[in-house]
Amino acid sequence: MISILKNRAGLAALLMFAGTALAVELQPFDATSLDTIRAAHAGRPFVLAFWSVYCEPCRKEMGLWKALRNQYPEVPVVLVATDPPGDRDAVMKFLARHSPGRVDTWAFADDYSERVRYAVDRSWRGELPRTYFFDASHRSLARSGVPERRWIDNWLSQQAPATRTR
Repeated sequence: MISILKNRAGLAALLMFAGTALAVELQPFDATSLDTIRAAHAGRPFVLAFWSVYCEPCRKEMGLWKALRNQYPEVPVVLVATDPPGDRDAVMKFLARHSPGRVDTWAFADDYSERVRYAVDRSWRGELPRTYFFDASHRSLARSGVPERRWIDNWLSQQAPATRTR
């Protein structure tokens, strides 16, 4: 009987830990959200990555973000799902399955995605994945497609010292 109780307690603890580990807060991303994100990272570099549950290269990219977050934890990664608001369940399932670790997560809050994309970058036509690399002065470099690991490593290693002096 004690053995059964221990197993149940262990299972309950495991489920509670798993639920906490998979809990994701999905913030609504609209035409003003980039200003909010920049303010939250004032004076610090960060990465802003746009993706979709329907984007196969985005799955590959999630593994890349996880590895890079582990290597460069001082440079925040912000993920934004470009899926319509009606796809929130699919976004949450995707993040639970392909979690890149501790990152800020947002999702488009407007069905009219062009308006949101235009507020971020007037030249962005919707290609995914789309990533913006913001230095400490918040000058950005945009990359479409999955960025090359070597390029990202180089950029992050240049930015990481700037975060240590703040």
